[in-house]
Amino acid sequence: MKYTFIFMLIIIILIPATGVCELTPQQMGRQDAQRDVPRTKWFVEGLINGCIFSWIVGGDQVTKAAKTPPEVVVNEIKGLLGQPPEYVEKYVTAYKSESVFLQTRWTEYGLRSGTGMSAAIVFIYLISRLE
Repeated sequence: MKYTFIFMLIIIILIPATGVCELTPQQMGRQDAQRDVPRTKWFVEGLINGCIFSWIVGGDQVTKAAKTPPEVVVNEIKGLLGQPPEYVEKYVTAYKSESVFLQTRWTEYGLRSGTGMSAAIVFIYLISRLE
């Protein structure tokens, strides 16, 4: 039993060391977008828009990171230096789509929260006026 445990422990330790996992350009772009998109900013924008009942969704607004042309991205990200143009194009496309998706999702969460809060405030106000 003791030797089985030691053998399993050695295998668990060696498996990550033997197989180096290379990310595809799409996975790398999505991962970087997940790291770079400020979720709080987009939530607050949606919250404010929901509170004033302006049904503007932030999905049409793209941050500077999502508008960045590929040549600028290549110079700023070490993993893209020396990569073929197809790789860079796939990375940039994945990065842009993921960042716009995250911005839209968090703006929607904020929009729903703000609209709900506003509706609750109006409801409480109307109920208080009945008495």
